[in-house]
Amino acid sequence: MVKYVLRKKLHGDYLECEPQGGVIQTESDALDLVAACGENGTYNLLIHADNLPEAFYDLRTGLAGAILLKFSNYRLRVAVILDPVKSSQGRFGEMVLETNRGDQFRVFSSPESAEAWLLEAEKGYPPRS
Repeated sequence: MVKYVLRKKLHGDYLECEPQGGVIQTESDALDLVAACGENGTYNLLIHADNLPEAFYDLRTGLAGAILLKFSNYRLRVAVILDPVKSSQGRFGEMVLETNRGDQFRVFSSPESAEAWLLEAEKGYPPRS
């Protein structure tokens, strides 16, 4: 289980995975974070590069797709903090370019920009079906 902390801010809350708090290795780990968000009443999740295994960046493993699908199915908004070089390499970089246009998963180079996106977008989230 990845360790996390609930960040309560003036304009909303988000769950932040602790940078040295473990790695999201499986879909089950992702579901644990979905449950933690639900238990803490937030749809927002912040993940650090240290929380992701190398297999996440290799799209051939299917791990990134499986994990992001779990988060998407439960309508979580996920911000990931990555080094710009890492987030622009190969097929993973192509995926980042695509997903950074959406409102459920985005990659940022700084915690401040990730937090700003999570809290700004919280207004009216989750979308009503």
